[in-house]
Amino acid sequence: MKHHHNHHGEAGFKRKVDYLDRPERKELLSPAEFIQAMPINKTDTILDLGAGTGFLTIPAAKLVDNTVFALDLDSKMLELIQKKALDADLTNVEVLEASMEEIPLEAGSISIALASLVLHEASSLMDVLSEVNRVVKVGGYFACLEFDTKGTDLKGPPMEIQISAEKLERELGKVGFELVKNWELAEGMYVSIARKKRETNRE
Repeated sequence: MKHHHNHHGEAGFKRKVDYLDRPERKELLSPAEFIQAMPINKTDTILDLGAGTGFLTIPAAKLVDNTVFALDLDSKMLELIQKKALDADLTNVEVLEASMEEIPLEAGSISIALASLVLHEASSLMDVLSEVNRVVKVGGYFACLEFDTKGTDLKGPPMEIQISAEKLERELGKVGFELVKNWELAEGMYVSIARKKRETNRE
């Protein structure tokens, strides 16, 4: 019996949106600062993985003239992003209802991929990183915000699904990315920025 899965419907969706769009989130890390931590050009094409409410999509679309793809499994989140893009007079936002493990984009079509607090939700980190590696061109970037609350009294997602900065760097290395920057934020979060240095042969 699947038909009642939407019982928290609108209220649940609104709560999620309010949480994702809360002002403190911008104070912790401003979206523009996050995106501009990499060399960014007007001609770049950007992919926002697990885009949610467009926290990164909308600021990214203001920084480039090319397309910013917002990928999410939640069609309502994508509708919200489209509305925000419309309100901001942005015509370069395109939404993709898809999973991070199967990105519906061509190989080497993305200059910068972004993932804010979504990697730990993936069933397979390697699958996601392999897909990121496939769609990002050589010399392109992957920027990620994640939780690592080990050794702190901060609450994040369950410890067993958290991805430490070391683990992320190791796994990125396996798919051809080299870490260029890593810094810690408050609330047990960190940012890692990696550059794709080569193609990897996928078996």
